[in-house]
Amino acid sequence: MRNLLLAALLACCQLVTAQSIDQVIDGKIKASEARQKAYADSLFKVKGDGGGTQNPPNGLKPCPRGPKPEDIYNVTTSTAMVLWDGEDVRGWDYSIYKGSTRVAFASVKPTGNREPITYAGLEPGEYTLSMQGNTCKSDVYSKTFVVPKPTGDGNGGDGGNSGPPPTSKGDRQIIMNLTGYGFDVNAPTGISSEWLERIEAFCNLNYNGKKFRGIDGIRVNVKWYSYQPNDKTFRDDKILDLINYCKSRGLKLSIALIPWRVIGDGMIDRSEWLEQLPDPFWKPSEEEPTQDLVWHAEGSLRSTERTYMPSLHSKDGQDKFKKAARHLAEFMAKYPDYVDYISTATSTGEEYENNIQRATNNQILLTGYGQADLNAWREYSGGLPVPYPAQNNEEHISYLFTNSESGKKWYEFRTKGLKEFHAAFVQGVREGGKGKVRSMGMYAGAGAPSGPWTGLYKLNEIFSAGTSDQPDMIYSSEGDAGSQNRKLMATDLNGATFPGAARVIEFDPNDLSVDQDWQTSPEEDVNGDILYYWLSSFFKRGGDDASLAMAFYAPKINAQLGPALYRIRSEFIDSDSGMTGIAQGDGFTFTITRYAGLQEYNEMYSQRGGGANKVVKITLK
Repeated sequence: MRNLLLAALLACCQLVTAQSIDQVIDGKIKASEARQKAYADSLFKVKGDGGGTQNPPNGLKPCPRGPKPEDIYNVTTSTAMVLWDGEDVRGWDYSIYKGSTRVAFASVKPTGNREPITYAGLEPGEYTLSMQGNTCKSDVYSKTFVVPKPTGDGNGGDGGNSGPPPTSKGDRQIIMNLTGYGFDVNAPTGISSEWLERIEAFCNLNYNGKKFRGIDGIRVNVKWYSYQPNDKTFRDDKILDLINYCKSRGLKLSIALIPWRVIGDGMIDRSEWLEQLPDPFWKPSEEEPTQDLVWHAEGSLRSTERTYMPSLHSKDGQDKFKKAARHLAEFMAKYPDYVDYISTATSTGEEYENNIQRATNNQILLTGYGQADLNAWREYSGGLPVPYPAQNNEEHISYLFTNSESGKKWYEFRTKGLKEFHAAFVQGVREGGKGKVRSMGMYAGAGAPSGPWTGLYKLNEIFSAGTSDQPDMIYSSEGDAGSQNRKLMATDLNGATFPGAARVIEFDPNDLSVDQDWQTSPEEDVNGDILYYWLSSFFKRGGDDASLAMAFYAPKINAQLGPALYRIRSEFIDSDSGMTGIAQGDGFTFTITRYAGLQEYNEMYSQRGGGANKVVKITLK
């Protein structure tokens, strides 16, 4: 579930095969026992009546913790609210700076963990609040905030800093993804055994003696061939096992239905299969006798059995996958209290995109050159020749899609295939679910340099923005270690581009790793503070669901994530207390006109202050 933001990083990686996903997960499970200090949830502790001490004696004792500003909200030109953290702090001084110039100062005798501050009228702009204890000795803690432009002043007002209104309690939720091979038709529960321990760990958390459930549901990865082995057989019995397992634990079931078939199953004609550009350096071997198909070796299948996908332009493939989605949704809809959504994905990273192979020589093997694709191209282009890159590598592919008219048209043709296949899937879920099962679209990088081969620049077209085929939910796996701000950018983009769709982001162990290195060790510990900081901003800006992806190490889930999940649930899921608003920046519309490189809206988002403390809506056209 990797963010493909940096082309240089992608260029040094091999496409993860199904078996290597298992290896990654196994590595996560074998994480070391190195100690990680769990985050302590204590927003405000004060002895006595909190009234403070007059004229404190010389030689103040150190403050046990804080006072530290955690958030500054409801900002006007003369007032703001401060969410702060501290222990045994009965009074604090604050100063406000514009650059290095102090423009206001005063003192507060707190009575809770949210305190108002006042100051003389400030001009719109960025300021810094500094706080220091005055009844105990503390460090100086600072946090920046923005005084917004008045709405309607002709200069792009910030909307009064009020933020999205709180939504009703219960609308937000946390889902655990069973990445890879979560579905097992031979297991009593329908769930692969290695995932049960993690689910149980998230369902049985304990914080300060309080037991609580950290997740609201699970999403199980189900391959199409596992659910529908042949044209007339559906494994609804195993879906019922999944539902019963969820029911017994108070969870809801969601499913990612992956459109992979087994070669030789007779479901789809060979001419309708997805094929790729040949690798000029390829030589046949016993392990890889053919190299034109995009296949994935499955750990549960014999080595001679390989999987394939139908071409995205295959009408037969679209129709049969739609029927499978409709049947699955119809069955799930019988149990509306215990089910949620169905998504689909085409990559081994579980996002929906143009499937690619990366050869051992680091070639990018583009897909979309099967017979079904060539037939559809002939009709789409009016008989134009099929464009091929001069060389089968990233540089020449990017050049083709950017500088060749036929290459640009080929990119748009590939976008059309992504759109039509996904629209057929959404239609199937809607027809079968009848409002009781939601549909979800999933993507990875937003405007990333990987777009030439994954095809993900025109997200608005791929997921049929603003039409009846727009899915009910939009999920982005954007953001990684050290770049979590991009999760919020994707959230703001999804909210503006896909009106009415619920917004979903994910966090995996890499995102939350202690050392925040992109390539972390399988033995890396995670930091719950990171989860709380970014997820709280996600919910404040109107985000709906958070997913915990990949494999968290079950024995450490309670210690490392429990405190953060307790706070998140207390403030955003079991109540609306954390929905204190967030600044509203100047949104903008961006039209996709080129098909290579980093799209400019990424920089524009940052320049306008988009991030943890400000919403900047992006509407793709």
